[in-house]
Amino acid sequence: FVERGACFVSGKFDLMQHVQPLSAIVAALDSYCDQLAQDDDRADDAREKIASTIGSELGALAALIPNLTKLVSAKAGDQHFKSYVLPIGGDAMQRLVFLFRMLFRATCSPTHPVVLVLDDLQWADEVSIKLMQCLVTDSAIRGLLCIGCYRDNEVSEDHPITSSLHMIRRSSSVNVTNVHVENLTLNSVNSLLSDALCLTPRMTLSLAKDVHRKTGGNALFVVQLLTSLHDEGALRYSLTSRRWEWDMTKISDKRIADNVVELMRAKLMRLAPEVREAVKVAAAFGAQCQEALLVVIDRAPNSALGIIASLDVAIAEGIMVKSSESVYCFSHDQIQDAAYHLIPASEREAFHLRMGRLLRKSSSDSEIETFIFTVVDQMHRGSSLITACDEKVDLVQLSLIAGQMASTMSAFLPASAYLRAGIDLLAEEIWEQHRDMCLDIYIHCAETEYVLGAFDSMAKHVDEFLRRARTLEESVRGYYIQLQGMGAQGHTDDAINTGIATLALLGETFPVCISYVLIEKEIQETLSLFNTKTDKSLLRLQPMNDAKKQETMRLLNLMILYVFTTKKEYLPLVASKMVRVSLLHGCCRESAFGFACFGFILCGLNADFSRGYRCGKIALALLDRFGATEQLAKVYTAVYGIVNNWVEPIQSSLDCLKHAVSVGCATGDTEYAMVSSHIYMSAALCSGQELGPLINEAQFYSKQMLEYKQYFTYRCNIPIRQTMLILRYGLPGSANGIRKVIEEALAKSIAEEDIASAPTYSSSVLANVYCLWLEYLFGEYELCWQTAQKNKDISRQSIGRFPFLC
Repeated sequence: FVERGACFVSGKFDLMQHVQPLSAIVAALDSYCDQLAQDDDRADDAREKIASTIGSELGALAALIPNLTKLVSAKAGDQHFKSYVLPIGGDAMQRLVFLFRMLFRATCSPTHPVVLVLDDLQWADEVSIKLMQCLVTDSAIRGLLCIGCYRDNEVSEDHPITSSLHMIRRSSSVNVTNVHVENLTLNSVNSLLSDALCLTPRMTLSLAKDVHRKTGGNALFVVQLLTSLHDEGALRYSLTSRRWEWDMTKISDKRIADNVVELMRAKLMRLAPEVREAVKVAAAFGAQCQEALLVVIDRAPNSALGIIASLDVAIAEGIMVKSSESVYCFSHDQIQDAAYHLIPASEREAFHLRMGRLLRKSSSDSEIETFIFTVVDQMHRGSSLITACDEKVDLVQLSLIAGQMASTMSAFLPASAYLRAGIDLLAEEIWEQHRDMCLDIYIHCAETEYVLGAFDSMAKHVDEFLRRARTLEESVRGYYIQLQGMGAQGHTDDAINTGIATLALLGETFPVCISYVLIEKEIQETLSLFNTKTDKSLLRLQPMNDAKKQETMRLLNLMILYVFTTKKEYLPLVASKMVRVSLLHGCCRESAFGFACFGFILCGLNADFSRGYRCGKIALALLDRFGATEQLAKVYTAVYGIVNNWVEPIQSSLDCLKHAVSVGCATGDTEYAMVSSHIYMSAALCSGQELGPLINEAQFYSKQMLEYKQYFTYRCNIPIRQTMLILRYGLPGSANGIRKVIEEALAKSIAEEDIASAPTYSSSVLANVYCLWLEYLFGEYELCWQTAQKNKDISRQSIGRFPFLC
């Protein structure tokens, strides 16, 4: 396969580096990009496809994969390397998945396949496992062979790799082959000896039996035992007989260690003291260690280790190997384990702390940034021995930086571990002298726990943050995370109430009882202010500088989703409030969505199409002015999905809605990306698109909705998809069965995907809408009338969208 032109790349996970996120996958992809850059035949094509597919998100990807810049140069001001604002929370994970997928889609094909080998998956972090799953199940990636290796005796039913493999096997686009590798049999050991010693199998059989009995057929144990026998003279080459000979009595009587670790430990103990010390240092960092990191330790004051020179001796002994990327690797992780056990258990904390201190004191600022995860990990392993307050403060600050960096890589589990370890070091003395740092680490820890769904722990950290908060600005940071946590748990009423209470503290109040008269009053007050502005003056509004108003807009922006799904009567009030705050206090990134929502309120609720359309145009202009790409999916959903359809042909919005899907996935806003895909499908159906390709698109988007856990949108998409199938292939029976077919499809999909907890109201409304439409098209006017009676309140229940008008 590789000989026919495939790229072979590999990555190995490490138990000691488990908290360093994406280590193996990033190493593999960095090597992959390096291979592509060196292949002149493929480099130009890959460069063009990567730039066009990933576009301005290249900067974010290059931060993870440095060799990507060899393919697409990072020039100053290059539009491909403009980085978007990193999304907060789980959106970052979706963004990362999207970028890795786009990289493989751009560079991987049946004519240029890739073999990706990931070893020791039992030690992989959850983000890496998720990425692997998403890559292999992506039907748009063609020509990828992924080989995953793990020790099944170390993988339980609740291990992340188990559930991931289950999901991969369920995918119809993946061919999965299981290969169970057993220990070597007696015949295999005999064949190995026969080949290695250049003797017939009959001559080596007695030796093979003894070796197999002592090692149990463990391949590494076999090789190391033979090496040990050779070192001790029990297995030797005879110049007299010109063949290998062995002393069976000596071998049989030899006391062999119970396992390969003990055997290797005995071998390591025979090394020179300086070599043994260097091997211990390398083992403290895991199965592999960068040369640059060892150089930093070597140049530390009073360091006489000479690690690099000593490790060259270890390489000559077969204990370690050095890769072309200047990385020292142990020949096997069991050898690393044996080397690590040379450090007495009682001294390991001090040893790790010593390594961390050497790295911290001897590294430049750029080196600290490069090795931040390693430095923090080493120091935390010995943090119980730290007594100086200044050193604790320094480690807390480093832990905060490491947590933030891990979060930007979507590695929220390691990020949470770094942040919680930093919090554990906080004492009252540190709170008094470094209060801002303490608040920052608490709130960032709460954010990572929100993403991980660790809501109990999140609540504890938020409560402590709020207890320590002294100003309103500080408190609002805590309330914002609290509100997000409530929404994520489905407690939308609580989230709305918390949001309203927090907004009241910021000076923006909402009434308890909502009436149509009150809604109309709010809209008219906003319009009276809006009408005093020309388009030019609106676009020249000063940037919002008031910190309280900025927090107000963030909260209102977050609340729109909750009120839309639970309390629609609040939606006009929230949208009106966002527009008024922007008009009175200046614009910010969230203003674009505020104007977009106010636009569809004017169109759908007030039938004020001209001013609603104008609001949509202002929203798009503000989006462009602030470069608020993280807001694009939601703004496009409102403008192109709802507002513009009252004024422009439906067909004119299709490309923009698809663009919203793409950008939403790229920036991590998968919620609105999937809403855009749902609206796109209904718009495409109602605008007369060809059904065959449209059905394929609907199936693709439905799969994406499930993958991104957007079950509410998935349910809403089922009636649309089923309507397409009925129009394309007809009904299995009479037209009387239209409702039955749609409702059965809805029930079946929900049962198959186990999403019964998703809200059902909107999907039921849409089922009625499409039943009405199909019954009319099939000439079943009596049934159509009955369905229309069920739909008579639809205009009041749902703010106008074109499918309700067809």
